[in-house]
Amino acid sequence: MPELPELEVYAENLRPRLVGRTITRVEVIHPGALRPGTAEAFRERVVGRRVTGVARRGKTLGLALDSGERLDVHLMIGGEMYWSEGEGDAAKPPEPVLSLELSGGARLTFSDPNYNLLRPGHPKMKLGLNQRERLGLDPLDPAFAPEALGALARRHKVLPVKALLMDQKLIAGLGNAYVDEILWECRLRPRRTASLLSAEELEALHRAILALMERAIAHTREQAAGEVRGEFRSYFAVHHRSGKPCPRCGSRIAHEWLRERTTNWCPTCQV
Repeated sequence: MPELPELEVYAENLRPRLVGRTITRVEVIHPGALRPGTAEAFRERVVGRRVTGVARRGKTLGLALDSGERLDVHLMIGGEMYWSEGEGDAAKPPEPVLSLELSGGARLTFSDPNYNLLRPGHPKMKLGLNQRERLGLDPLDPAFAPEALGALARRHKVLPVKALLMDQKLIAGLGNAYVDEILWECRLRPRRTASLLSAEELEALHRAILALMERAIAHTREQAAGEVRGEFRSYFAVHHRSGKPCPRCGSRIAHEWLRERTTNWCPTCQV
């Protein structure tokens, strides 16, 4: 699932392409992506509107329109975006869900293989206007200080640290993959009770979040520009590496389920 680093780079790359362009036509292939709205209502409110800004809101991408409304896109597990400059562009999105035709002949297409009828149970990407989400502190916001992280931990006394970091109403933008890596980075076990962490552990956790986000954004930028090769997130230390040696100590990476999410961690390094 795209998380903060991927959405941050999406916003950076789309901003110079989209801002100032007018949406001239909307093609809706899967109306369910606009739930609970309808394709007709969506077209009526966005066609003819100029894009004035592109920003990330937690795990959501928001396109500001000159009407004052905002087109919000949540990519969920398998959503992707494809940009083409015109009819001569050979790029063909594999599973188109909805596309925006723009002034100048450009097109932005949203694609998600989970709309395939063979994947009925998979969460599907969603789009809509002015989606109301209760979002927590953003890790890239200056307000996200060690003191703020500590206050969240103390307020939610029984939450495991992994659950605290993944709750979008508390901290916006982090997901399962990066939280596994953050906790490995600062040597904390996922099931540790967040409210019982020491001041030193909270500071280490805060440093790990900022350091990993910085590295991940830089890596995602390089991969998007074609400057690095390899699998997506190939630099991860523990996530989806069950049974493989820990890069730090050599112990086998453990696997368990925590609140219905797959979790990987090192039983030797993380305490």
